[in-house]
Amino acid sequence: MKRFLAFVAAIIILYSVYYDIKVGTIPSVSHASEIKSNSVHTSDIIPNQIHKVNPGDTVLSIVEHLQNGHFTVSMEKIISDFQKLNNGIKPEEIQIGQEYKFPIYKNK
Repeated sequence: MKRFLAFVAAIIILYSVYYDIKVGTIPSVSHASEIKSNSVHTSDIIPNQIHKVNPGDTVLSIVEHLQNGHFTVSMEKIISDFQKLNNGIKPEEIQIGQEYKFPIYKNK
């Protein structure tokens, strides 16, 4: 019985090594470039403006300033769009003196 279990374990290990080498778990370079070339950039979808952060600025205060004090979208949408535009940077992680893309919304 022990020999049989060892044989089954060896088969599973050999198959997983074969699968990893043949198919792989990480996409190949050519496949990754296909994904990049076919994807639409977030900054093309969400209208935005680059703005330098000053002391005391927050994402919401900057968006409010860029919108001239009027915006009709929720704070959650603003935060979500900001993160999409800036590769996942959270609003609380912005740094003074750095430039970030801030979403611009049309007034209705």
